[in-house]
Amino acid sequence: MKNQNNVKSVKIAVAILAGGSGTRLWPLSNPKMPKPFIPLGEIGTLYDEAVSRAFSLSPELVMTVASEKLLPFCKREGVVLLKEPCAKNTAPAVALAAQYAKKKIGQDAVLIVLPSDHSIPDTEKFKERFLLLAEIARKNDAFGLIGIKPEYPATGYGYIEVGEKKEGGFKVKSFREKPDFKTAEMMVKSGNFFWNSGMFAFPLDVLEKQMTKYCPDYLKEAENCIEKGDEKGFFDLKPDSIDYALMEKAERIYVVESDFKWSDVGNFKSLYEILPKDKDGNAVIGNPKIENCKNCLIISDREETIARDLESLVLVELKEGTLCTTVEKSEGIKKLVEEILKKEKK
Repeated sequence: MKNQNNVKSVKIAVAILAGGSGTRLWPLSNPKMPKPFIPLGEIGTLYDEAVSRAFSLSPELVMTVASEKLLPFCKREGVVLLKEPCAKNTAPAVALAAQYAKKKIGQDAVLIVLPSDHSIPDTEKFKERFLLLAEIARKNDAFGLIGIKPEYPATGYGYIEVGEKKEGGFKVKSFREKPDFKTAEMMVKSGNFFWNSGMFAFPLDVLEKQMTKYCPDYLKEAENCIEKGDEKGFFDLKPDSIDYALMEKAERIYVVESDFKWSDVGNFKSLYEILPKDKDGNAVIGNPKIENCKNCLIISDREETIARDLESLVLVELKEGTLCTTVEKSEGIKKLVEEILKKEKK
């Protein structure tokens, strides 16, 4: 690994987690084309952004963990593909990556875990923060994660309460799951909380000890998959996130505050915000005909689509379905989408 930013001895492996169907961006994101792999015009794909960020850390190993049906989307030069036998949330996926990294580069490495569907335009700042996080985690035999300074009282994110500042980061006091609005407002005003970004740093030896203590089945079945090619037990695992299974129980955790722009692109409003816009504030993907529209997000795979005299609306017209809503209130479509997808499966 090339030494950068005074990180002298930290050996890094990166695991990109590529799972989930992305119902909040339906019909743009759907079971056949999940969110990380959607072409977003000039931006490219969120997955390619994630791969680029992973390699910016000069790692010894980059892996993508995904289901068999998604692996064809994930092939990139230099990226090792790890098949997830079935979807069991993020804790078993992290265990798979940890066992593979341990086998290939040793237990003294730090495993960086990145979602495949985030938008972080500034790769240099991302690199600086993560190299610092990896150094803190390794030096203190602790888990590390990136915290996002809250911009508003979001109810859709988990929160991290921090205490003492140390070595460029903060010690974690507690985790708080998605709060109601009043609680979120209180947390933001206190200044002692960050959004949980879902981006982690795990020294592999510490991760193994903690998983052995709190979720040994995940570690055991991941080892069976990597060492023996035996996937049978993986199917019997209880689905769980790395937050619930491990982070909320771990003894030592440090947070490094991000100083970069970040979005989990979790709804059409956040997608609108990251896309390039024309002089009237419209973000457009495809070739629809547009006249006298302002501040709209318009996506269509048909040249026969016409959008006229619209303001602050989302219009998505694709063969998978049609959606029309406002930019500001595009968050709450998940339940309706699940009803449609449920009917399609019958």
